[in-house]
Amino acid sequence: PRVRNISVRTGVLDEKAAATQAIGFFALHTKSAYAPYLEESLKILIKHSGYFHEDVRLQAIISLKHILTALRAIPAHPDILEKQKDVLDTIMNIYIKTMTEDDDKEVVAQACMSVADIMKDCGFAAVELYMPRLAEATLALLHQESCCQQVESDGEDDGDIDHDEVLMDAVSDLLPAFAKVMRSYFDPIFAKLFDPLMKFAKSPHPPQDKTMVVATLAEVAQEMGAPISAYVDKIMPLALKELASSEATNRRNAAFCVGELCKNSGAAALKYYPDILQGLHRLFANSEQDLAVRDNAAGAIARMIMVQPQSIPLNQVLPVFIKALPLKEDHEESMAVYSCLCNLLLSSHPQ
Repeated sequence: PRVRNISVRTGVLDEKAAATQAIGFFALHTKSAYAPYLEESLKILIKHSGYFHEDVRLQAIISLKHILTALRAIPAHPDILEKQKDVLDTIMNIYIKTMTEDDDKEVVAQACMSVADIMKDCGFAAVELYMPRLAEATLALLHQESCCQQVESDGEDDGDIDHDEVLMDAVSDLLPAFAKVMRSYFDPIFAKLFDPLMKFAKSPHPPQDKTMVVATLAEVAQEMGAPISAYVDKIMPLALKELASSEATNRRNAAFCVGELCKNSGAAALKYYPDILQGLHRLFANSEQDLAVRDNAAGAIARMIMVQPQSIPLNQVLPVFIKALPLKEDHEESMAVYSCLCNLLLSSHPQ
């Protein structure tokens, strides 16, 4: 008990962490040319992923992903494909073990980010086998019951609210990553994760937690599609409230969220249209100083027009919508906004 708070910082540790990082960067930037060193590098990184100091573990977790990137750049033949599968298996098992058993929040956050990246790069077939365990690990993190969430940081413990922002941002990014590769098949897993995620939107959680939840739900809606309609009645009141937030980021994410909900949930969202239009109208007023908020409000209007043109009073909405264009800051909304305009023109809409 007396030696609990010993903290070790030596030059040797910094060198070890830097060397671990260097291995990853060599692999990432030389790709297939790194092939002769992959085997030995992997052995070192596996060992370092369980090292006693978190700085070294963190670099090992990052570098393992780069080793996989280098291996996937080698021209495919049966031996290489088998090797890729084995290495992916080793790395995924380390990441899942880290998510559940590592006691450092930053290391766990990095494992979550790496899992999300691997999903985007390798697709669902590669990770399908690991989904049940990944879902369990994510659920534990959302419940704040994972190993790293049990450790008191320097004796300060503010209970629920003091969960690390870095960690929860990384965890919340996993949900859209799952939805992106699984599409509508994500629904049964999402059903388990939904309530624990929504807890972060309730007080006394701070505004940045609320907007993290809204942004996550928006991206899940975008990727999962129609099954989101079952959740509209629980999500929409939160998103509508967030449209009036004092924080620009919160208003921006809320506008994005209502647009994606309307686009993907069909008739389930119709009863909210008057409230949504009212909430978005405020974001086009001169009092709204944030350009990205306006761009996202325009994107939301565009999505609503595209799916339910008959439910929108276009004679009132179009002048406000068009006055807000062109988009100034968030150009990711271009696809929705300009497609909507093209559709209206091509269908010779009287307005």
